[in-house]
Formats: sequence, structure tokens, C-alpha cells
Amino acid sequence: MLPVIAIQWSIGWRIFLRNRKAVFIPPLIFGTYYSLTDLVAVGEGIWFFDENQIVGLKAGPLPIEEILFFFITALLVSQSIVMLVPKKYRDS
Repeated sequence: MLPVIAIQWSIGWRIFLRNRKAVFIPPLIFGTYYSLTDLVAVGEGIWFFDENQIVGLKAGPLPIEEILFFFITALLVSQSIVMLVPKKYRDS
């Protein structure tokens, strides 16, 4: 996803900077929410991670790649929405 994010920034960086709240606040909210939800699921035994299929770096019981996935996916979605929404709905 990082190459797609980089391409979007190379094209729409002016739009993203003018609309930085819409670009960065949703990933912070949703990335945190999904990480916390994942933390509960792991704690309750609903979800688990196979130690042979993760990088090994963890934040508590969650693999770093899982947390990064939530934040980066949310960033990609928020950037895409800001970039593609009609101009009248964005900050100039």
C-alpha cells in the first residue's frame, strides 16, 4: 500500500495539505479503534496470530504489522476519499 500512498501524494499533495484534518484524523481514529478491537479479540481468544507467520515485533500481544495494516489502510482510504471527492466538498 505504501507505493499507492506515495503515488497519491505525488499527485495530490496540495489537496492533502489543505485537507490535512480529513486525511490524518480518520486514520488515527480508525487505526486506534481497530487495534483496540483486535487487542480485545486476542485477549478473549477469539483471534490469534501464528508465530510462524508474523515478523516477530509486537506491541503487547499484537504484531506490529497488524497495527500498521490498520493505520495504513485507513490512511489510504482517507486520502482516496479526499482526492476523489468533488472539489466543492473539500477545503479550497
